[in-house]
Amino acid sequence: MFNLKDVKFWLGGIFSICFLLSIFLMISSCATMRSFYHAKIMKGSIIETWDSTVYLCIGSRDGAAVGQEFDVYKIRTYNTGKTPVFKRELTGRVRITKIIDEHFAEATAISGKAEKYSIVELP
Repeated sequence: MFNLKDVKFWLGGIFSICFLLSIFLMISSCATMRSFYHAKIMKGSIIETWDSTVYLCIGSRDGAAVGQEFDVYKIRTYNTGKTPVFKRELTGRVRITKIIDEHFAEATAISGKAEKYSIVELP
C-alpha cells in the first residue's frame, strides 16, 4: 500500500522530469520557432521603409515574384472594454521590384501609403 509521502515523492519526480524535458524541447526547437515566427507572425509585414523603397517579409519561399502587386493595410485597434477589435484599413499598393532572398523582398509604393508595420496581401 502506498502512503501519501511516497505518492508525493513520485509525482514530484515525474513533474521534474516533464519540466526538464519540456525545457530541452523548447531549446532544441529554436530554429523551428524562428521558422514558425516568420511563417505565421511576420509573413506579409512591411519591416522597413527607406525613401520610396519598402521591404517586405515575403520572399522566394513564399512564391513572391518581381512585378507582383500587393494591397497595403494598416491595422487599427479599438478597445471595446472586453476584447480589442481589429480593423484593416486599405492604405495603398506596392509592387515587388527585387527578391532579396527566401524571406524578404524589396518593393516600391505605386499608390497611397506603405508604412512600416503595415501588412500586405495579394488583392
